[in-house]
Amino acid sequence: MTMTVHGHACAFGLTLGLAATVAAAAGAPTDSDSVRYVEGKASASDGHLMYTESHWIYDDGGNPSRLVLYRCPDGKPFARKTLHDDDSPQAPDFELDDARTGYREGVRSSGGKRVIFVRNDKNAAERTAALDTSPMPVIDAGFDAYIRTHWDTLGKSGDTLPFLLPSRLGTLSFRVKRQGDTQIDGHAARQYRLSLDSMIGFALPHLDVAYDAKTHELLSFSGIANIRSSDGKNVDAKILFDPSKNKDVSRTDLDNAAKAPLNGQCKIP
Repeated sequence: MTMTVHGHACAFGLTLGLAATVAAAAGAPTDSDSVRYVEGKASASDGHLMYTESHWIYDDGGNPSRLVLYRCPDGKPFARKTLHDDDSPQAPDFELDDARTGYREGVRSSGGKRVIFVRNDKNAAERTAALDTSPMPVIDAGFDAYIRTHWDTLGKSGDTLPFLLPSRLGTLSFRVKRQGDTQIDGHAARQYRLSLDSMIGFALPHLDVAYDAKTHELLSFSGIANIRSSDGKNVDAKILFDPSKNKDVSRTDLDNAAKAPLNGQCKIP
């Protein structure tokens, strides 16, 4: 889904990617060879499986990092995302590459500066802009780190924060609020909502996430993701994570995921 705000078209999506919450609560890597694997399944509103997210959380020379493969229902990967905290859990460097179309977005560090970049398809030129770090925005899976840091203080009145939208090479002001508690597959869960902080925010898409109230593990994500459909719009997805399937895997498994060909050609509606 795409929304227009003050004349700017922008994709309203982030795909939380587990990142810091899982690393903190589900068995973070304790040495350079430890790798944690977590999986989420993304479904459409009618319940059919659109894609699967496979996450590898690891330590890269003292730098908390993660790799994500997005897989078609037949198991073939079609997109890859890499994230590196580099002492900024709320605002990691990252790159998302969708091989189906050549769409690419992210933030990279270069020459002591940070740069936002986006490429709409394999035939388009890359667009870039300097990242404004005053104040430091929340970037992609850094939202999980924000939730964890503010776990005991974030209430129903909410906090306002700048959130990066790479497609518009800038940020928008969003508000995150705690919602009513719930139960998900037998787990007591806390719910939070992220929505645009403006007079028209009530009419625009929002994101809902739920975390295990005890372990702080991400249990579900519902809203506009940063995976695009066949017509180029960001998909509306419900992503469910099963903590019982989290497991430790080998470094070889991570290396294989980093090299896996992105040959999936599924058409996501």
